[in-house]
Amino acid sequence: MAKITSAGVVTASAGTAVRFTTAPTPIKSILVQASKGNGNVVYIGDSTTSATTAMSFAAGETLEIKFKDSAEETSGDLSDFYMDSAVTGQGIKYIAVEL
Repeated sequence: MAKITSAGVVTASAGTAVRFTTAPTPIKSILVQASKGNGNVVYIGDSTTSATTAMSFAAGETLEIKFKDSAEETSGDLSDFYMDSAVTGQGIKYIAVEL
């Protein structure tokens, strides 16, 4: 049975990417939302996430990724996701379906 995991991530220092989790966590899907209270955009991507390398999301905008719909497909890993912002204290929330 699949497990649902959810949490929030907040930038402690603008310009420094924050990992969603350090624990390897295979997932089949993830839904990420830029926190509705954000005053600036956040950036979501891999370990190189920055204003110039990642997608930007305004407050309330979402990103959904499905990795695995069948046994033949490869899963994603929650620990591969990072977020950053140009202003300290901006955040995201996510919910993921683990394998």
